[in-house]
Amino acid sequence: MITDPKTHILHVNPDELNLTHTLTPGQSFRWKQDEQDRWVGVIGNKVIRIWRDGPDIAYQVFPDGDGESMLYDYFRLDVKLADLYQNFIDADPRMEPIINRFKGLRLLRQEPVETLLSYICSAANSVPRISNAVEIISSMYGNLIAVIDDKEYYSFPTIESILWMDVAHTAKLCGLGFRCRKLHAVAEQLSQKPCGWLNSLRDASYDEARLELLKINGVGMKIADCVMLFSLDKDQSFPVDTHIRKVAVNHYMPEFKQKTLTPAVYDQIISYFQNKFGRYAGWAQEYIFYDDLLKRQKEVD
Repeated sequence: MITDPKTHILHVNPDELNLTHTLTPGQSFRWKQDEQDRWVGVIGNKVIRIWRDGPDIAYQVFPDGDGESMLYDYFRLDVKLADLYQNFIDADPRMEPIINRFKGLRLLRQEPVETLLSYICSAANSVPRISNAVEIISSMYGNLIAVIDDKEYYSFPTIESILWMDVAHTAKLCGLGFRCRKLHAVAEQLSQKPCGWLNSLRDASYDEARLELLKINGVGMKIADCVMLFSLDKDQSFPVDTHIRKVAVNHYMPEFKQKTLTPAVYDQIISYFQNKFGRYAGWAQEYIFYDDLLKRQKEVD
């Protein structure tokens, strides 16, 4: 068991990084809180334990090391939220109370292959079930990174590891059902691409990256936009699901009566919000999504 690694400090104020708001919504499926309310998650081949310590962020890296540059990149700390907030409020006064409730919510910059394959598991699925499935698949086909407080942490499987997957057995263990076959099929298509192909889309335009992702059988518009937003630096990406469609109709586009999220409707909603919020429309989407998610959870409770 690994214990007491060195604790490092990041000087980031709460308005620029709120861990709960950032790590809860389902951008990534590898984070959980421990009994001391510290967040523990996997980034690449490292396990990170991270928590708010007054005006700063404290964190530990397993195996022990200094992860400052990694976390700066992962949490995209080069983007100043204060600047985005004012632009969002100027574009839409409705955003002000949402921003005030969720200050410090940031977008993550994740590894593209892991992001794509994780979102393949998300079709018609809940965040807790996706997280559980990703953990099981990682434990079966990833590499052991560390054992912390008697819990094993594994890296996300490589494309090659997933190609060796026993689909039926894995589907039974992790509860993915048809998504497991889809996961294997997408991994097979990625294996036929040039090395680093998906990462190279960070340098492509939004339209080019989207077109390339949609060529992959099994990747639809929402998954493509999620991958672009959460791993490929396409900040204008605006993932739309049935809940975001309802928000759009109820608060922004009352003329939309269609209940089916067709590709044409999807693109019209995206265009509306990209025109409204500009280059960082995807960051605004995450605030709108999180606000709607918590409202829905309260209704269930």
